[in-house]
Amino acid sequence: MAFTSCACEVVYARKLAGELGFTQLGPTKIYEDNEGAIVLAKKMHLRNRSKHIGLRFCFVQHLIAAGIIEPVHVASGNQHADLGTKALADQSFNYHVPYLYGEVLPKS
Repeated sequence: MAFTSCACEVVYARKLAGELGFTQLGPTKIYEDNEGAIVLAKKMHLRNRSKHIGLRFCFVQHLIAAGIIEPVHVASGNQHADLGTKALADQSFNYHVPYLYGEVLPKS
């Protein structure tokens, strides 16, 4: 669900950037720590437990095929978005802060 919401935000941001003269040349990477969501987005395997999310992932599949987004797996411990969405221990919080401020760039 969050993956699809992020994909929608990417579409909006890319359109806005294009209107401002910043054309996007390659797909936008979406870092996802849920391997199941990535597999569903790349290859639709609908089962009884995943039928309710089929329509959302059809949209995401279209964006992947069109070269608009590229899902990239990242380990849960390296998911920098957790800084704004979860209560983290001090050590984990201090690990993510430099990424938030742009002092360290994520590896491509």
